[in-house]
This record gives sequence, C-alpha cells and structure tokens, in this order.
Amino acid sequence: MRKYFHKLAEEEFKELVKEGMTWGECAEEYPQPKWCNYPDAVQGALGCWSLMDFRIKGRSSCKCCIQYIPATPTHKGERSVD
Repeated sequence: MRKYFHKLAEEEFKELVKEGMTWGECAEEYPQPKWCNYPDAVQGALGCWSLMDFRIKGRSSCKCCIQYIPATPTHKGERSVD
C-alpha cells in the first residue's frame, strides 16, 4: 500500500530529496490525499503549498479549500481513509 504525501514526515521527505527523487517520482510514490482535487498537488512550487509545507495532517486540514472533495458516507463498521 502506498503512503500518501501528507503522511510523510518532513525528515523522510528530506531524505528522499538527498537520494535525488524528482517531484514526478515523489507524486507517483506518495500521491496527494484522495480528498484533494488540486491538479498535481504534489509538484513542488506548482503544487499545493499547504501540502508541500507539511501543514496538512488529515482531511480536516483541507475542509476550507475549494479543491476539497467531501467524504462519502461509509458502511457501518468501515473507516474512511485519511
């Protein structure tokens, strides 16, 4: 299972940068959250600045954004994925 970008610790990201990972590779390996409709959110300076600055910790961090996709109801006993 892939790890979403907002779940990366800043230290993990810095290590990926040292290893030479490109933004394209990063977006492929660590995609933007499913509730985010921002085009290419994981694309450095052209992406979502809040996401790139590690300010997004979960769905509630994005609820005021116009690119936010509201959660759909889950079946009883299921968890929604953040």
